[in-house]
Order: sequence, then C-alpha cells, then structure tokens
Amino acid sequence: MAAIKLTEQDLRDFSDIVAQRRKKLAGRDWYAIRAAPGTQRMARHIDDAPIHRVGESIIERNLRNEGISVYMPAYWYEGIHHRNRKIIQRRLPLLVGYAFVNLENMNFEKVRDVDGVVCFLRSEFGPIRFSGDDLAVIAAEELTRRQEFRRERITRIQKETASQAMQLRGNLRKILPKGRGNRINLKDQALLTIKDMKPEMQSKVMGMLLQLEALEAYEGLETVDRVA
Repeated sequence: MAAIKLTEQDLRDFSDIVAQRRKKLAGRDWYAIRAAPGTQRMARHIDDAPIHRVGESIIERNLRNEGISVYMPAYWYEGIHHRNRKIIQRRLPLLVGYAFVNLENMNFEKVRDVDGVVCFLRSEFGPIRFSGDDLAVIAAEELTRRQEFRRERITRIQKETASQAMQLRGNLRKILPKGRGNRINLKDQALLTIKDMKPEMQSKVMGMLLQLEALEAYEGLETVDRVA
C-alpha cells in the first residue's frame, strides 16, 4: 500500500492544534512535579468524559479533581493484546515520572497533598519554574508523536478494510453463478442474479453487498486529537 500523504487540510489542522497548545501554555509559570510510580498509567474510563480528558492518567485526574491545572506530555500507543489479539490503545508519558502544574496562587502545599505527588523538582532556591515557552518545545514533540500515531492508525484501518473487502468479494464469487463476463463487475452480477435466488440466499447476498458498499465508501481519515 502506498504511503499516506498529508493533505493541505491535514497540515492546517496540525498547525491549529500547535497554536492552541501554545496558547494554553503561554503566559503561565509551570512547576515540575515528580509522580509516584504507577500514577502515570491511564485512569479508569469515565462515561461521557470531555474529549480533552479521554485517556487521562491517575495523577492528572487526582490533580484536576483538586482544581489544579496540570500538563503531562504524553503520546498514544496502539498494540495487540497478547491473549485476545484485540487492538488496544494506551496513552503513555513522554517524560516518565514527571508532569507540570500551574500555580497561580503559589499554593505548593495543596499540590504536595494530592495523592500521587512525590515532590517538586527543586534547585537550591526552591521549586524550579518553567515558562510556557519552555514547555512549547515539549508540546511540539508531543504533537509530532500524535500525528505519527494518527498516520499509523489510518494505515492499519485501510489495510484491515481492504482485507475485509477482499474476503467479501471472495465469498460472493463462491455464491454467484460461474462464467461472469469481464464487463460485468461482481456487485452488478449479484444484483442481476439475486432475483432468482431463494429468500434466505437473497438476504445473505444483500447483506454482503451492503457490507462491501460500506467498506469501499470508508476513507479511514479519522482525527485522533484525544490528548488529555
């Protein structure tokens, strides 16, 4: 399969995402916290969660529940479950062990009391402060990873769709009469011969044709913008 090329719209969408992330980080002072082991794994799913909180980690949820702004650079990973072979998606930290909090009122003790927060990243002068510009560099890498994940996911979906369509066509060929002319495509032949089939077979062939139509119409260009 040919490599997927980003369209001008894809590039504009990516630029918009970068601009939004920069705007969110700009003009604020951020402090790095050390997260306890295990708290950067994805928290339990919440039904009807806002899109920006899908896939959030335990430490992010704990901080947000206390009204504390948090930014944990992360990326999405897609793999196959070793037992049931199903596709699984995980959101993993870009900086293992660390996240950033924004403290407008400098309430460091409130952050320290949150479950999962070990400590602040400190120098001899106290907690180290990071500007929005400092974090924009990390955010750019995070967004690059997101685009890579998006392209890989689209490629997988396209391959799966093509494989399913090929299998359906093969099953149709086994059902339809032999000797189909080269000028008649498979779907047209099915529509021409379906009237002579028994009702059960008519229902089966129509179902296969509808599935094939849906697969061929699917472009697979999903957007993956689920950074918590």
